[in-house]
Amino acid sequence: MEWIICLLFFASASIAAEATVISANTRLLNNILSYVDEGEDACSNYFQHACGKYAARHIDDPFTEITQMLDHKVNQDLLQVMDELERDSQTPGFNESTFEAKALRFYLTCRDAPTSTRSASHYLRLVPPSEGLTWPQFNPRGTVWPKDQFKWIDTLAHLHRYGLRNVLINVLIMPSLNNSEQIVVDLSMPQFEGQSQHLNGYIETLATLRIMGVATRASLAIALKIRRLESAIIALTEDDEETDPQLMNVGQLERRTGYEWRRFIETVVGHPVSHDIRLQVMNLQYFTALKHLMVSTDAEVLVNYIMTRFVLHLLEDTMDSGEPIQCIMDLRRNMNLASIRLYKDRFIQPETLQQKTLEVQQIFNRLTRQFLLQIERNRLGLTAKQRRMVARKVQAISLNIGNLPKGLDHRSFISRFYEDLEISTGELDYGREHLKLLGFRTRKEIAQLGQPAPSEGEYFYMADPNTAMSSSPMYMMRQNAIIVPHGILQEPFFVANSHEVFKYSLLGFVLAHELMHAVDGTGILIDSHGNQFEPGAEILSSPRFEEGLECLNRNKTQYLDERIADISGLSLAYATYFENFNTSSRTGFTNKSQEQLFFLNLAQFFCGDGDASNFVGHDDDEMRLQQLLTGFRPFDRAYGCRRDRPQPEKCQLW
Repeated sequence: MEWIICLLFFASASIAAEATVISANTRLLNNILSYVDEGEDACSNYFQHACGKYAARHIDDPFTEITQMLDHKVNQDLLQVMDELERDSQTPGFNESTFEAKALRFYLTCRDAPTSTRSASHYLRLVPPSEGLTWPQFNPRGTVWPKDQFKWIDTLAHLHRYGLRNVLINVLIMPSLNNSEQIVVDLSMPQFEGQSQHLNGYIETLATLRIMGVATRASLAIALKIRRLESAIIALTEDDEETDPQLMNVGQLERRTGYEWRRFIETVVGHPVSHDIRLQVMNLQYFTALKHLMVSTDAEVLVNYIMTRFVLHLLEDTMDSGEPIQCIMDLRRNMNLASIRLYKDRFIQPETLQQKTLEVQQIFNRLTRQFLLQIERNRLGLTAKQRRMVARKVQAISLNIGNLPKGLDHRSFISRFYEDLEISTGELDYGREHLKLLGFRTRKEIAQLGQPAPSEGEYFYMADPNTAMSSSPMYMMRQNAIIVPHGILQEPFFVANSHEVFKYSLLGFVLAHELMHAVDGTGILIDSHGNQFEPGAEILSSPRFEEGLECLNRNKTQYLDERIADISGLSLAYATYFENFNTSSRTGFTNKSQEQLFFLNLAQFFCGDGDASNFVGHDDDEMRLQQLLTGFRPFDRAYGCRRDRPQPEKCQLW
């Protein structure tokens, strides 16, 4: 009798598991079809065909595309965690020293602190330009601001402690380009990409000066002068074409440029350094020219320029709202590791994470094997040595799922990470706590100096404010690693027990995209250990590689590496799926062919209703999808597309 009961139990379990798979497949399919506009021809405009109903379906939602949808889900989940922690904090025995308690206090400060503690003038009163000196607008009425006390380079070093790093001088703590095991101070000229990395238009600059407390009459002239100064700085950067870094000690740099770099570095790192400390320096021509510009610039113009850029940096680093969901986003960007752990502990069961991890690793392993076959086919005509080098780098790419150190106990690691962070328990002051967290982040970066580079088991990405809030995977070039945030491993992006066609067409494509960054026009210059090396430069300048780049840039883009990753990633994901699985038959949950399912699900990554100006670092999604599919013969076969005119050969690189 018992054996009959056992058989019935396993039969029921099997039926339940099968029903779950069917249910997951049906949910994913229905989600895809809800966006499809059958009135639009798939061959002439696939974006409108696959995504035409996206905007109507999500008209009231606070996101514009799928990765933002996933981030929104993570934010909602973390909001639930904060509500639970807030209730727990009212009970006896709540431990105020844990990272959970510190995360809660920052969240509550963000949510409940007076609005006045968020003002730009409040921040500036908390952080003066130097000891004993105020910002000009706070100088006592009737007195002259003491220009002779202002040292611009000292102020920059001081403000670097709060994350200001790309004003006049770009200062980074990073692995040496020639030895990734050595963490160095990197000095270079500033870059002006990104909204917070330059002044805005004249009217916006006036508005920024006003919120900083600058009088209206004075702000009219100051706005003009600081904009002229920035234009002069940009001109200096355009004149400097130096691309190779130089390692030199601080004494050598002082002699070459005439700046007191030792004092600058000591202020940045927070302790004395010797003249022998090694720096990685680029753009010596720029630094020499900058000195002449600084000598000829009025100190009050300089201080107002630095002050304005500092406030733009602060505004970029905060959600500037006490709304609960906005404060969750603030928590993610300012206490990223704590947020990751809170989300993982509350919403991902260990066995579920193990299953997802195994599946993601399996998908990536198949992509890697397929790409190694492509390398051996040698479309680029590489030498045997070059092929071995590329293959070695690809084989060495590691996945970090969740962005936590693989080889460490996560709770102990995060507790130690935040143990010296103090979030006040008394009067709520958002600006004060935000500045503490900016200083904390900078100290953690600086603490890497003089330490060996972390091993694969110790590595985690110290996320910048924007990527900290994102669930999108990232390729880390110097570590040769792909970070896969937990947030992306959720429906509708990824369901572990769904049909393989869904996994390879969406997550598989994204992983393939990141993998291809290892061998794009930038990644190919770095070896598997994160160091510059000559074979990469030889490949980059080879005739077939150059031909591939020219072809891919036929329709001009500012983001050629991203286009490489898109087009090569699609080719790799498609080949990996259709050469490794039985795809000749229909699935049991739709009459659509597996080829059509593949492309429809791929399109989910690009469906959205955001403004084209919202895209940073990529072409807009409609253009990206068009570039992916134009001339891709498997797509034309899947939809029976007959072209009136011959299509150009599909651009290929690898």
